[in-house]
Amino acid sequence: MSEQLQIITTFLSLSESLETGAEAYAQVLHQDVEQIEYPNLLNRTVQRRSFMEILDNIRAGRELLVNPHFEMHRAHSCPDGTIVVEAHWHATLTHDIGPLVRGQQLAAQFCMVFELKDNKIIQQRTYNCFDPF
Repeated sequence: MSEQLQIITTFLSLSESLETGAEAYAQVLHQDVEQIEYPNLLNRTVQRRSFMEILDNIRAGRELLVNPHFEMHRAHSCPDGTIVVEAHWHATLTHDIGPLVRGQQLAAQFCMVFELKDNKIIQQRTYNCFDPF
């Protein structure tokens, strides 16, 4: 496994475990990281997150989800150093949220594009395709 892919795998593992410690993420996320989530069934507009906003989003996930899991299907390294990851994600809701009910499982296919700088993730672009709910 390449060093870049190991960094990404570590980040996904931290996210999957709903880790919220900034020091853990500082090992894999650049201080100037930008996470971009394109519109999907949960977020109707583009979401842009900084390092601290990524942690805030994970903290919110801790309140709403249990047993999140990423299953990486494939990763591709581009000539410019960009890494493209396809994964399946699922988690179970712990609270009712709008049309979603406690105990319901959310699932999505993810395509994530990672750019690294100084051996840390500087940008993540995520395209989520949620299963109907």
